[in-house]
Amino acid sequence: MSHLTALDTRRVAPSDRPDYWSTGIAERFFPMQVDTSASPSFDARLVSGAVGPIAVGAIQGRPHRVVRTQKMIAVADPESILLYLLMRGSVRLEQDERSCLLRPGDMACHDTSKPSTFEGQEAFEVLIFSVPRWFIGVRAESIARRSATRPARAGASLAGLAAPFLAGIARTAVEGDGLSGIESEGAAEMILPLLRNVFGEETPSETLAPSSALLARMQRYAIEHLHEPDLGPERLAGAHFVSTRYVHKLFAASGTGVSEWIRDRRLEGATAELRESPGTAIAVVAARWGYRNPASFSRAFRDRYGCAPRELRGMRQSA
Repeated sequence: MSHLTALDTRRVAPSDRPDYWSTGIAERFFPMQVDTSASPSFDARLVSGAVGPIAVGAIQGRPHRVVRTQKMIAVADPESILLYLLMRGSVRLEQDERSCLLRPGDMACHDTSKPSTFEGQEAFEVLIFSVPRWFIGVRAESIARRSATRPARAGASLAGLAAPFLAGIARTAVEGDGLSGIESEGAAEMILPLLRNVFGEETPSETLAPSSALLARMQRYAIEHLHEPDLGPERLAGAHFVSTRYVHKLFAASGTGVSEWIRDRRLEGATAELRESPGTAIAVVAARWGYRNPASFSRAFRDRYGCAPRELRGMRQSA
């Protein structure tokens, strides 16, 4: 589903527009500094949406310069690769002492984890795809090494063929109801090989497993939040910007269901605490591991181990 949002500097007085724009972009993406000295009558608009875990934005604006510093990165970093497709005007990108000038139809990228500059040198329109590093997989680093550069000859040819596809994806993401959950995930998966082949360095031995990386992130998140009773597929989906259906799919591919995996981790932690802290009340242990009441904890414990929590402690004391 699309998550339509918009910024429009025409909503505020001209003197307030730079602050309005930088604040709005920071809230939706990440902190940045805006220099509008090249355009006394600064004007810009943003419409955004998403395809799967990829945030999509369409920006129209008068000449201005956007700078992202190391200090800003320390405050907030989505750890993503920004893929740009210029539709109109001209834009210069800088990063890691590299620089390139984009004309309509050109593509280039930025790494959000390093300082960068984006400068619209005339009125422009650009599409931006913010692709999480975990979603790209192991090629993310090689793509980052080619930030602020235009694709080589072969890559440029592929980029030219892909431009209408990306423009169509962006238009669908930011207009109307967008794509359904399944369609949105499929569109995101279609962007990955394009990004890797246009900007990535070919390494045949690499194993591309973005799904495995995402599953690992979800499992780490779940472990950190086991004490919260509402932890479940919906929470994991919302925290990682994918559909609940996709969460179930990832866990099923690993050989277990989402709720089953969470239950097992909770019971393992609770069991260890029961053994190591015999003086702690069972109700306290249950609450500490995400159970709303001792009864539900006891039922889950008995189903897993064939005995009640209190019986486990009795066996330990008699041993």
